[in-house]
Amino acid sequence: MAHPTYTAQQLQRETRERLKVIYTQIGSTVKVTDKRYKHSWIQAILLHQSAQLQKVNEQATVQAELEQHIATQANAIAPEPLTTVEISFYDHEIYSGNHLIASITHDDDLTQPWVVIVEGVEKFRANTWGRCYRFIQWHLNNSQLPSRNSQLNSIPKSREFASLMNQSPDRIDNCELRTALAQR
Repeated sequence: MAHPTYTAQQLQRETRERLKVIYTQIGSTVKVTDKRYKHSWIQAILLHQSAQLQKVNEQATVQAELEQHIATQANAIAPEPLTTVEISFYDHEIYSGNHLIASITHDDDLTQPWVVIVEGVEKFRANTWGRCYRFIQWHLNNSQLPSRNSQLNSIPKSREFASLMNQSPDRIDNCELRTALAQR
């Protein structure tokens, strides 16, 4: 039940009997030091009100923490889907939103030619592209790779993809991709 909040000035104007009524109406459990004095009743009422306001502030803080925790859990359970950009058959870039997470490239290793590169550092090798992609998914879900919330400005996008992102979708075609790859 909501009770009015009284100021010290409002309570000063009340009689001692009225202060006793207010004290019982608000359900105060603060001990009145000397029940003969009006000042004691006012102090008990004000202490009770300040304790109630503090509880409300604590509850708001706890509610905000809970909402943040729920949002974090929701992102962990259903993260933003990954987007794969095929630069060539041998070069792929993996994005979460607009942020580059990792690159999958192919080199001349005979047993494990597919390589996962994160922030310019080789993180994993496998014999198939799919295993590399699964490595990225698993480690991203376990927060072991930089996510879209991380500062990824230091990771350069490939020149081909960056130039294609700035063009309109009507102008992108295979001829431009071949030209971009030839300039590389």
